[in-house]
Amino acid sequence: MSVLKADHLTIKFGGLTAVSNFCVTVEEGELVGLIGPNGAGKTTTFNMLTGVYKPTNGKVYLYEQDITKKRIDQITALGIGRTFQNVRLFSELSVIENVMVGSHLRLKSSFFQAVFHTPRYTKEDEQIREEAKQLLSEVHLDKFENKVAGSLPYGEQRRLEIARALATKPKLLLLDEPAAGMNPQESRDLMNFIQKIQNKFKLTIVLIEHDMKVVMGICKRILVLDYGVTIAEGKPIEIQHNPEVIKAYLGAEANYA
Repeated sequence: MSVLKADHLTIKFGGLTAVSNFCVTVEEGELVGLIGPNGAGKTTTFNMLTGVYKPTNGKVYLYEQDITKKRIDQITALGIGRTFQNVRLFSELSVIENVMVGSHLRLKSSFFQAVFHTPRYTKEDEQIREEAKQLLSEVHLDKFENKVAGSLPYGEQRRLEIARALATKPKLLLLDEPAAGMNPQESRDLMNFIQKIQNKFKLTIVLIEHDMKVVMGICKRILVLDYGVTIAEGKPIEIQHNPEVIKAYLGAEANYA
């Protein structure tokens, strides 16, 4: 079954077409890469898929349900989690509190019950805390549970952001440049981490990434954007040897040995 379908997504800002006729169908269990030079429209595409931007034309479907006009919180509740190009943690909160924020979407207590800490809210909050502890254990961040998020090493902050996205219980996870700013060892660790959480949580994943070793190492299918237009789609080996891709983006990075 297809998890995600983008049908001719186009978005214009004034007279500029940022993304033109973007189409993709992502099947359950896939790990798909979206690459392209800076300004190619990759993050803009993610923003359309998650409701941050409403496309000028086109539709977005999640499990065949049209979600194009839904709000961000509604889309998250339906099963799309994401991270961002720049780490967006609540840096003054603890690690566990950051993960709990991701779970609050599922709270059934009212604002009144939360303010006055009614028994129902207290019970839900305790359950969410236990779930957050379990999640931190599963992604090997439990030793940092009570540390301030902003004090973590950069690579661990990236993993924490992914853990917070996992707390929303997504079916589809969108990762926006998860390896940005990482050294080669951290990137290798991240590749293993992504593959482990995909298997553990039975996720379908789409990721944007500039680190070609990460993309080629874990993605089974890759789409390439250039100036908002999809110029290639295929398996990693096909993308590596595609003349248009090499000309538009890869250049000297085309050797991945």
